[in-house]
Amino acid sequence: MQETNISVKWLIYAFLIGLSANACFSILTISQTSFSPFPFLTLFFAISHFYGLYLNEANNEATIRPAWAAFFVGIFSYSAFIGALYPERGSNFLSLTITLILVIWLMYKLMFGDKHYSA
Repeated sequence: MQETNISVKWLIYAFLIGLSANACFSILTISQTSFSPFPFLTLFFAISHFYGLYLNEANNEATIRPAWAAFFVGIFSYSAFIGALYPERGSNFLSLTITLILVIWLMYKLMFGDKHYSA
């Protein structure tokens, strides 16, 4: 039986990187949002800590796909937030749907994982 461990630190930092990257992009491209240096600082610190985790943790193969999912959850959840704040920019149905699908898949992975049973 193979034991798989998904690192929650990776998921948190990947979510923060996606969230702050989309916030930085929104600050630079959407005229209604006001400028703030905090998303840029959050992006810098989250990337630096994530890279440190990547270098220090060995055998992190089981966490790669869930980390990508957490990254895209961060991106699409901030897009949904911006769509809710500024409804004149369009619908946020697609970003909410993608976020919910990814969160359901991520919860399934965290609860059940890849359990291999042998007879």
